[in-house]
Amino acid sequence: MAAVNEMDRWGGARANPLALGPLQTRDDVARAVVDLYEPLLRHTSPGGARVRLGSFASVFEQSTAELEGFARPLYGIVPLTLGGHDFAHWDRVVDGLDAGTDPDSTEYWGPVPGDNDQRMVEQAAIGLALAFCPERTWEPLSAAARDRLVTWLHGIFEHDPNPNNWQFFRVLVALGLERVGAPFDATKVTASLDLLDSYRVGRHWYADGALANVDYYVPFAFHTYGLMYAAANALGLGDDRRAAAYRERASTFAADVQHWFAPDGAAVPFGRSLTYRFAMSSFWGALAWADVDSDLSWGAVRGMSMRNLRWWADQPISDRDGVLSIGYTYDNRRLSETYSSAGSPYWCMKAFGALAAPADHPFWTCPEVPLDPLPSPITISDAGQVIVRDADHAVILSGRPAVALDFPEQAAAKYRKFAYSSTFGFSGDVADMFGTVHTDSMLALTDVDGNRRVRLGIDAGGVEDAMTWSTWHPWSDVRVDSVCWAVDASRHGRIHRIRNGRDLVGVESGCAIGLDGPGDLLGDGNRSRGDRSVITTTAGTSAIIDLPVAESGAESAAGSAGRRPIARNLAVNASLVHPRTAVPALTCPLPAGDHTLACLVHATPRTDVAPISDAELSVPAAAAALLERCAAQEVPS
Repeated sequence: MAAVNEMDRWGGARANPLALGPLQTRDDVARAVVDLYEPLLRHTSPGGARVRLGSFASVFEQSTAELEGFARPLYGIVPLTLGGHDFAHWDRVVDGLDAGTDPDSTEYWGPVPGDNDQRMVEQAAIGLALAFCPERTWEPLSAAARDRLVTWLHGIFEHDPNPNNWQFFRVLVALGLERVGAPFDATKVTASLDLLDSYRVGRHWYADGALANVDYYVPFAFHTYGLMYAAANALGLGDDRRAAAYRERASTFAADVQHWFAPDGAAVPFGRSLTYRFAMSSFWGALAWADVDSDLSWGAVRGMSMRNLRWWADQPISDRDGVLSIGYTYDNRRLSETYSSAGSPYWCMKAFGALAAPADHPFWTCPEVPLDPLPSPITISDAGQVIVRDADHAVILSGRPAVALDFPEQAAAKYRKFAYSSTFGFSGDVADMFGTVHTDSMLALTDVDGNRRVRLGIDAGGVEDAMTWSTWHPWSDVRVDSVCWAVDASRHGRIHRIRNGRDLVGVESGCAIGLDGPGDLLGDGNRSRGDRSVITTTAGTSAIIDLPVAESGAESAAGSAGRRPIARNLAVNASLVHPRTAVPALTCPLPAGDHTLACLVHATPRTDVAPISDAELSVPAAAAALLERCAAQEVPS
């Protein structure tokens, strides 16, 4: 009797195709591309142009969602092929290019009807395939099919992409058309390149266009596309000056973005589009594709990439048939954006760019170099971040000034929390089944009418001496000045000056901790007492401790007056990383007047928690002084 394959016993692909291989070697990574792609075959239309992976709606039409499923895997298939590995399904890709651009086909993707159309996003992947693999994509097409493809791609020149990272989509399409000798509007390409340059922040950072976000679109969009441009330039495409600039910026950017990753391979989740998952490590592979030496060794670059892939291999990120789900570490649409369709997660395929580099490239020949803990906090002024990292996880304190966003969904949770952790992630600001709202890593204020506000816009902010500061106005007659300081990856402090013209109730929360293990019920290990709330589960320990503050003139709501410690369940599926979570918090009334609140937040995946020293249980003089300077600034509400 034949032995039962463990994978088969659990339904084929064991939920996560990345788990089918050890992800140690170049061949392992090549296999991962194929393993991720093959579950899509049974969902592909007869003509190859559409991949229907789900029935739920996004903000764009279903035909475009099905185009996503067709196009996005190309980000992995192209480097796989460039690196000399076999891909058995190029014929389906060619058939899809033919049917998808044929107005007489039932699988037609439809034209680009106007500005900012989602089809532009997917055209970029097709442009990339034309630029690097014309013998697989262009040459097999008939003359009529080539004409239709060019006509369809010209939609991105007839209309304008969004004024953000989308400008690169026009650039990638142009590279593809240039490679196959087809016409394109070079003037508009230059305009897009100039606009992209205008988004630069400092030497090598970008803000995401009109949104001004600093998030994963910097590494997995701006820099990764820039490196693809540089790789195409080596084939004689594009502009030499632009390519050199992208290479130089990426080379120095590596030293900063490494700090978004933890030693175990996890990255710190913050911002939008996190369902793209391991796209967050695409920058590392793109360095190898473009053969760009960075401020890091190739062993360090390889380590970043491979550890991140292996970390994702351990997460339940797929349905039972191996199709990637919407979510982060698990299937969760509660925190997804309305522009995410069932095909959207396959942007993750950009993580495989290193396969384009030959087997003897130092990315593949150098041993992985581990990521060591940081001996002290790192300040990245251009990103408005202070970063701390130990052997267990990495934490980002955020204080960059930004407008109040109504895009995307849960923008406050994704961009405006005081801290983001590679272990604890973040949670949405969402109500439970009884209408009660609790969240993590925020100061929430509620007025007598039940209106609840958290930090959404930051009127002024920045970083100084390993501290973040910010000023925000939840109401026109309420001003909050906040300073956060890093102790280590497990501990950070906060102090707030609240000047409120109305009566409020304040709730300040620590990190949300998982309740997924046996016996992990809220209350088990919960030691809310005195000046602190502590929750211990199999996922670790999370605590928040009220700190005394020294104030002249106004009575403090903290310290001797005390805040009441509480522990609350969050709404199910509110967290990115655990389906069920609880959060420690401190609460107190804030009558109209001036108040100063301070706390120490402690969160670690360990349950053997080291004692907190007396020095940590006080506000550093530097933090108090920064708060005074922050509070003295004239900032319009």
